[in-house]
Amino acid sequence: MPEDRDEKLLSGLQEELQKRPELAETINLHQELIAARREVEPEVTHIRPDQREVDELLARRTALLRRWNLKWDEQSFIGLAAQVCDIGARHRKDLASQFAKVRSLLVDDPVQTRSIVTAYLAENKVEVNQLPEIDHELLSFVLNNALHPFLHAYAAVLTPLIEDEKWYQRLCPVCGGEPDFGYLEGSVGGLRLLCSRCDTVWMYKRGECTFCGNTDRDTFAYYLGDDEVYRLYVCGKCSRYLKVIDGRQTGSEPMLPLQRILTVGMDISARQEGYH
Repeated sequence: MPEDRDEKLLSGLQEELQKRPELAETINLHQELIAARREVEPEVTHIRPDQREVDELLARRTALLRRWNLKWDEQSFIGLAAQVCDIGARHRKDLASQFAKVRSLLVDDPVQTRSIVTAYLAENKVEVNQLPEIDHELLSFVLNNALHPFLHAYAAVLTPLIEDEKWYQRLCPVCGGEPDFGYLEGSVGGLRLLCSRCDTVWMYKRGECTFCGNTDRDTFAYYLGDDEVYRLYVCGKCSRYLKVIDGRQTGSEPMLPLQRILTVGMDISARQEGYH
């Protein structure tokens, strides 16, 4: 159940807060965001996929939401988007004015909001030229959080029907989103990816950039953290990066959405070096 997952995530964040007070700002922000997301309970009883249809879609390299289009309640989405902006502005006062612009954009014009959400779901991004006054990274952050309850509800229904060997693609098999975290399995060292939008986890091949497919060792590499538990994969071809935790070093399977939050320092380091 999504509630169980969120409860575990909140519990994990609280435990880490006691051990790592230096992450208080980041942890407190995400605790509030998760609590706000939990208030939205999407209805997904209309999804009745069968294994054969799922297998056919995966064989055609088609993300499942291309067939079962996401139904997102506009009122719930807008209310949550406003909350996300308010929470973000409280915790990041330096970005308060930008959060206010994003809030106005998503709350005041429902027609434009539908267009933005549709484009984001289809293309993983919003066209920059159309919204020159908006911080697009911040807008993506708000969209991700406000759409998360809907996307994850669909993923909870569809993910159990996805077999690893049916999908070795760079995008999420459920929603078509990009990964933002990876996990090297402790047993065989296989790479599993975490979707940045719906938290689906899927298998992918190692040794290439998960964004552009680059395999050139001169331009695709990784840096080890001090304890060798974390790796930062970077690609000189597309200038993207991926955070990865090595399960062979942890001894147990980590909670990947929790690790995504706790490794904010890796995001800062990567962006300072020009990766995104």
